[in-house]
Amino acid sequence: MTTPPTTRRRPAPRRLLALAAGSLTLAATGLLPLAAPAQAATDFAERVRVDDERGLRTAVRAANTSGERTLVRLTHDVTLSTAGTGGAMKGDLDVTGDLVVDGAGHTVDAAGIDRAFDVAAGASLVLRNVRIVNGAAPETESGGAVRSAGTLVLRGAVVADSVVTGTGASGGAVMNDGGTLSVIGSRLVRNTAVRAGGAIEAFEGSTLVRGSQLRNNTAGAEPGNGGALHLTGTGTVDVGGSRVVGNTASAEGGGLWNSATGTMIVRRTVLRGNTASGAEATQGGGALFNDGGDLTVARGLIAGNVADGAAGSGGGVLNDNGGDLVLTGSTLLANTATRAGGGVEGTTGTITITGSELADNVTGAAPGNGGALHVTGDTTTIVDASRVTGNTASAEGGGLWNSATGTMEVWGSVVSGNTASGAAADEGGGGLYNNGGSLTVVGSQVSDNVADGAAGSGGGALTLGGTFVVDRSVFSGNSAQRAGGGIEANLGDTTVRRSELSGNDAGTAPGNGGGLHLTGAGTVTVRSSDVLDNTAVEGGGLWNSATGTMTVVATVLDGNTATGNDATQGGGGLYNDGTMTVRDTEVTGNLATGTSGSGGGLLNVGGTVTLDSVVLDDNTSSRAGGGIETADGVLDLTDVDASGNVTGSAPGNGGGLHVTGAGVVTWDGGTVTGNTATNQGGGLWNSATGTIVATNLDVSGNTSPDGADVYNVGGPFTLNGTPVPAS
Repeated sequence: MTTPPTTRRRPAPRRLLALAAGSLTLAATGLLPLAAPAQAATDFAERVRVDDERGLRTAVRAANTSGERTLVRLTHDVTLSTAGTGGAMKGDLDVTGDLVVDGAGHTVDAAGIDRAFDVAAGASLVLRNVRIVNGAAPETESGGAVRSAGTLVLRGAVVADSVVTGTGASGGAVMNDGGTLSVIGSRLVRNTAVRAGGAIEAFEGSTLVRGSQLRNNTAGAEPGNGGALHLTGTGTVDVGGSRVVGNTASAEGGGLWNSATGTMIVRRTVLRGNTASGAEATQGGGALFNDGGDLTVARGLIAGNVADGAAGSGGGVLNDNGGDLVLTGSTLLANTATRAGGGVEGTTGTITITGSELADNVTGAAPGNGGALHVTGDTTTIVDASRVTGNTASAEGGGLWNSATGTMEVWGSVVSGNTASGAAADEGGGGLYNNGGSLTVVGSQVSDNVADGAAGSGGGALTLGGTFVVDRSVFSGNSAQRAGGGIEANLGDTTVRRSELSGNDAGTAPGNGGGLHLTGAGTVTVRSSDVLDNTAVEGGGLWNSATGTMTVVATVLDGNTATGNDATQGGGGLYNDGTMTVRDTEVTGNLATGTSGSGGGLLNVGGTVTLDSVVLDDNTSSRAGGGIETADGVLDLTDVDASGNVTGSAPGNGGGLHVTGAGVVTWDGGTVTGNTATNQGGGLWNSATGTIVATNLDVSGNTSPDGADVYNVGGPFTLNGTPVPAS
């Protein structure tokens, strides 16, 4: 039997591979001379051409034994036909040396009998301009086309239609087994792995993907993670300028999957149309899954990905197990999740989103929270200088959703045009939903969001307990069906400071608190803010519950409208059923326009209100109390000026102040001037059982057909020490 050729180090100048005496001819071995360009003369110790399987096997074996860097160029397609193990001569091609295979566009077809190449630790293989197809690793082994524990470079290569089968088998195309992998300008398509890494499995080591495509690869059902690429252990993955498209994982990470101790960077890359089908709430991540490691996406596009399992979360990205997720300068567009987090789901850990856009993402109906982003558990989230627009949630948080133990901060961002469709009174939050955690919004615009469920609340934001702070922000043009066109505060502690609530609308079910609505025993403070042009059935500007505490300081409430038709509805600027304190504030130009709407500026229904250094000017009501209507409640006013207020003709009593029932009013200092009542009491009107005690108060220049300045039906009424008799 003729022995294969041997190689030796050639003296300078280097010449083509020479055969020893008595060996086969070059043509017989399939090794053909290859002239090297002069500029690359020192790149390789050996250069050979190969035109068939035997020649390729012989060249690889020669490279393994030479100890020198060898270039092998294919001149024809090669199909492997010999199974088994035997170094380079049987089964896959074992590489133990330093080898470059230049396919010149040709194909190495593994024919489904084995993988094509197996690179040992310390060895190096470069595959360039070559197609590797139909690899099939032995059952339970990884790396369908190539397995490498050394250095592997794919440059301008295609690895396609390769597979690994059996328990634990990973890396349908390539297994990087603790080595160094570089995929440059290459395509890995239609590869399949049972366990993980439909195209690439990286077990620790270093993996670089540049300018490449990972397309239509699949990770099966055991467990089925990382449709395109999966990292196990303490490794690094760097993907740049690439496309990860149409890959599928049975459980997690339809595109890419990062380990608990891994570091993954994805930059200038498109991840589109990938699917993760895990059924549990902690599974999904249609494009990306981070299992506790460090994952950074910079200037990427994550679009049209799906987490479609029964409770699948994170249509775009799922950050789990305390991971650190950073999205910077990226776009998450039109991703979908069944359960939560149409764009991003975070279970625990940290999420930082900077200079990015989350748009048109959708979460389904199980339960359907966080159209753009949903946080479960103890997660810290920062959204900075970003846009959250056009996202949809079936229940809560059309834009962003924060958990009971989460901390979320939104800085300098736009949250606009999002929709939450939950039907219950504690569902909604078209733009933002805070489920009892800590949510802070600073320097941001929250606009044109909708809570459109049957009793949906909080068009701009809904906070259900916890702490909610709005600072130097604008909530405008938001709407809700039930309450809180701008903000619904249900329990908890809410602070709005140096901000604007404008043009928001609470619907008709019942439709309370156009700017802000407080439900239950919560606390709301509005300071140094503008509440403008909002609309509701009750409390066009602000609405306070029977057990709530609301404080308004140094704020302007202007142009707000309450449309309720009943005598106990209205409160164009303010509606109070609990405890309210208003200081250093202007309540001007507000309207109670319903058929019997009352309290153009303020309607107090059985609650306690303290006004100190407040201006109530030019407010209007249909029934009574153009400035203030109080029904059976308590009012304590100090240095309050009420002028230019008007009450209409239904019946039209109390242009400045109207007391219904057993209300009690104490007023010390200020003016009641230039107010108008169509029927009675242009300035002040007291009921048969009401009480008014006014001191140091200028009541003059008011207009009414009956009792221009004061009208008393018969209750106790004292003005500047003088009793006011029944009119």
